[in-house]
Amino acid sequence: MSYIFATVRRAARSWGWLAVCPVLAVCSADNPSATIETPNPGTVVNLAVGATTDATVTLSFTQVDNGVGQPANYDIRYAVAPMSWASAVSAVSGTCASPVTGTAVGSTLSCTVLGLSPSTSYNFQAKAFRGTMNGNAVFGGFSNIAAASTLSATAPDPVVTTVTVSPSSASVVAGATTPLQATVKDQNGSVMTGQTVTWSSSNTAAATVNASGVVMGVAAGSATITAMSSGKSGTSSITVTASSGGGTILFQENFEDTNLSSRSWYDNTSVLLSTAEHTGAGSVSSAQYRFPAGATTPTTGGAQRHKFSASNSVYISYNLKYTANWIGSNQLYHPHEIYVMSNMDGDYDGPSNAWMTLYLEHSYQNGGKPRLMMQDNKSVNSTLGTPPYNLVGVTENRSTGGCNGMAEPNMASECFMQGYWFNDKAIIGPVVLQPNPGPGYKNDWNFVEAYFQLNTVVGGIGQADGVMQYWFNGTLIIDRHDILYRTGTHPTLQFNQFLIAPYIGDGSPVDQSMFIDNLTVATGRIP
Repeated sequence: MSYIFATVRRAARSWGWLAVCPVLAVCSADNPSATIETPNPGTVVNLAVGATTDATVTLSFTQVDNGVGQPANYDIRYAVAPMSWASAVSAVSGTCASPVTGTAVGSTLSCTVLGLSPSTSYNFQAKAFRGTMNGNAVFGGFSNIAAASTLSATAPDPVVTTVTVSPSSASVVAGATTPLQATVKDQNGSVMTGQTVTWSSSNTAAATVNASGVVMGVAAGSATITAMSSGKSGTSSITVTASSGGGTILFQENFEDTNLSSRSWYDNTSVLLSTAEHTGAGSVSSAQYRFPAGATTPTTGGAQRHKFSASNSVYISYNLKYTANWIGSNQLYHPHEIYVMSNMDGDYDGPSNAWMTLYLEHSYQNGGKPRLMMQDNKSVNSTLGTPPYNLVGVTENRSTGGCNGMAEPNMASECFMQGYWFNDKAIIGPVVLQPNPGPGYKNDWNFVEAYFQLNTVVGGIGQADGVMQYWFNGTLIIDRHDILYRTGTHPTLQFNQFLIAPYIGDGSPVDQSMFIDNLTVATGRIP
């Protein structure tokens, strides 16, 4: 009897399932491996355009199901008409920035696309999805395409109208760099700040350019460097010359006659020639700078200036001799002797208050020590705190020669108020000019060389990779490659003015003279 009842129970169970699944050949209860497909998300069918401005468009649509009973998310794309989903870009700003999170199936969702160009016809399209965008997303179908044109820009809404690159042309030696600067202006001619600028080179085999507009010479040739912002562009023509292992001569002066003005010297063209002191075969004279006792400047007067082509580097060489009684200022400071100033400074600006001044001089204390020094007083920032106040790492709007902190270790520096903030930083070498006869004797002709190379600016930040070097009679005495001359605030600052302007602030202790002959100014060391 138990067997009969068991058979009846099994039959009843089978008929019960057939009642539930009358049209299925196989039910999951009988076939556990069977699957039921999940529907795809729905398709938006009423994407519409609402308000528009010169840079925005507002969209709306009815939200759909994500296929499993929940509100879908959305990828919203746009393109200048006509629309192609594959080449269109997903909205990245505004409330339409993809992915847009759904809120309730059947309700209206509105959002805004930002960053559009004025007076432009656009198409918009949306796709619903579930899961993670760019991951495991499952998409629905393409929505209808909605079209809209942005409005024309009005005077209170600035748009990029021109991009100008300066300098418009430049030369650079292979292996060297030169900075360019892009100025972006709106339709009113006003400079626009904070604009994204992209840089490119037409010939990277000759010259490359980084994201900050710093051009690197690669090989002899030419390239057009382009700066682009919001569809507008400006260019600079770059000529790259091959590196010869030495610099390019900017100018030379042998002081063989008094007609300095004919050789582009200016400001002070007076010169005292010494026919008793000169160097080399064929030379008949040198420039003499005589300080009578108590004098602050030599008898020839103030600064003798000579401009040269703006350069990221400057090399100076000359023959130097002092009288046997030379003691300089007899102080730990002065005399100043030779200077270099920048293209940001005026043709007649004083070297002690400038955007950039280099000093090449010899401090005499029982022997002459080379002193390489720089100032950038006009860059001192006192708005964030009374100097000396370290702003390194805080802002690029600061000085590099003291008062606002320094990037270099082991450099002497000063910062004090004297009508304006006065700063400097210096490297002082060992005694090279000897007080007694023998090698390096001050009353013999000695050969002095110095080289200064500006640091690079990367991503708007000045890098401490500039160079200061000094040779005495062919021996390298100072060799620094960690100098920060300029910050990202002045990426196009370069050297372009040379001065001979001996100066003893306290007055010369004795009647003494210095002599200079065979002067060369170049972009790099001349073999």
